[in-house]
Amino acid sequence: MSNRYLIVAATISVAAAAPAFATAAPPKITTATTPAAPAATAAPKPLSRADFIANYQARFNAADANHDGVLDANEVAAELQKELEAARATEQQQLEAKFNQLDINHDGQLSKAEFMASAPPLQMRQTAQQVIAGMDSNKDGKISLQEFGAAPLANFNKLDANHDGIVTQQEIQAAQAAQAAAKKR
Repeated sequence: MSNRYLIVAATISVAAAAPAFATAAPPKITTATTPAAPAATAAPKPLSRADFIANYQARFNAADANHDGVLDANEVAAELQKELEAARATEQQQLEAKFNQLDINHDGQLSKAEFMASAPPLQMRQTAQQVIAGMDSNKDGKISLQEFGAAPLANFNKLDANHDGIVTQQEIQAAQAAQAAAKKR
């Protein structure tokens, strides 16, 4: 819950303290339980500068309860509370919907069978033919010991930075750090 509070606080603080950073739409509170947005959503509509300004000014005016042209700590706290309550209500609705989806017999309780039935079925990622095709370097339709060990041995050799035939924890950590740095680029 404190993580959601920090997200709400950061969203309101940025929107209230620096209107230039305010978004055109009210901030969306996300939690670990919030499902990802569908991949095929409609493209955002164009937004004029005037509409953008009108939006953040309306948000500011709504937060400025005493209409003195500034947001004090009490007004920011009130907005934070509103955002938190809205996030809690959204989360509650999502949790109830998920519970109702899992509660197959609608008795208000989840049995172990109902819970276990919610697990997605496990499936193989590749067929045997795809695995063979990926490892069969001589294309004879079979995997030899040399072909089977080629990729793992190449990875071992790559990890063994000093080429002493031993992979140490430090070499593994160095490889992980290099991989993380490469992903950031």
